[in-house]
Amino acid sequence: MSTGAVDPSSDLSSDKALLAANVCVWEWIPGSEVLSIKARGTSVLPDIEGDWRLDDLQPMLDGLSGPALKSAFGADLKDTRISFTLGLGDGRDLKLIGARTPDGRAHGLIFDSSPVNEIVADQTSKLEAVFQPIIRISDGAVAGFEALARWRNDDGDLIGASEFTRGSNPLAGAGLALDMLTQSGEALADWQDEYPALKLFMQVNLTGADLFRPEVLEKVADLVASGRIAPNSLRIELTEQMALRDFEAGIAAAAALKASGVTLVLDDFGSGYSSLAWLASVPAEGIKLDPQLTQLAGTPRADTILSSIVRLARSLGMSVTAEGIEDFDRVQFLKGIGCNYVQGFAYARPMDRPAAKRFLKAQTRFEELKG
Repeated sequence: MSTGAVDPSSDLSSDKALLAANVCVWEWIPGSEVLSIKARGTSVLPDIEGDWRLDDLQPMLDGLSGPALKSAFGADLKDTRISFTLGLGDGRDLKLIGARTPDGRAHGLIFDSSPVNEIVADQTSKLEAVFQPIIRISDGAVAGFEALARWRNDDGDLIGASEFTRGSNPLAGAGLALDMLTQSGEALADWQDEYPALKLFMQVNLTGADLFRPEVLEKVADLVASGRIAPNSLRIELTEQMALRDFEAGIAAAAALKASGVTLVLDDFGSGYSSLAWLASVPAEGIKLDPQLTQLAGTPRADTILSSIVRLARSLGMSVTAEGIEDFDRVQFLKGIGCNYVQGFAYARPMDRPAAKRFLKAQTRFEELKG
């Protein structure tokens, strides 16, 4: 669920989020041979905003960037990910990240990749990630975890996101996302090293504002490139609310995130007004059913809706997680319609890192006994 990371700026319109992050949206449409670079509202990168033919843009670039730019948009390239640095003639470096779709179109984000200002930790040291197991429904084994943000208050108790975001939020800005990614990545690397046979994954939430922050994109890319975690095992949960009021910008940001090397999962699927458009446009590999919908399982209309959603997702090659499972009454039905994973209090509550490791150890012993 998206409560894992809460940011009061996540309800900003995407033009304000893009402006705050100094990020532009870019789009490439094959046939037109035009690279369109757009800001939302106030100009962010005035030197390069506009519609450019690649030959016209080259005089602004350093010697090596021109060929790299042409190569990135070559029609014969098979790689869907686009990620490279553009050096400008004035010495600045811009990072262009995105992805191409099967029809050859491509979109993403572009931003100044000069060193970002150091993020003040403030009170993020009191932030602790907790982990809720995600269970593979076919055999009841733990497949991965969802990382959720908790706050250590002055009494030493862990409280949920809804509590520590009341009033003034000391975790506003990118610090929350960076800290959550760091803690989650370290935990995943540790568990994969100790229990390689389990092939664990980790799912982390990002807010709408995080989606446009260069330092968050760079952090995700660094975790993937570190070699400490298995390929495709870091999964970022997105909600369609992340598109904010600008669908195009939300899709471009999702493409940029995908290009950093993570797997995308659509969270709370079935709760919004444009889920099918979001499903069609985001390069995601899984969905999580909205808990309110899964808890309605057992009624004819809800069962028909759930069966149809799962069938649609599986036909697109996507995995399906049923979230909010508080008892076992609905599990056989969810298994029967093709859900891959289940998550909820019926299986396990969120737990701190040492408890999660004990959970994995018990799981491993159970598997050995079965074997």
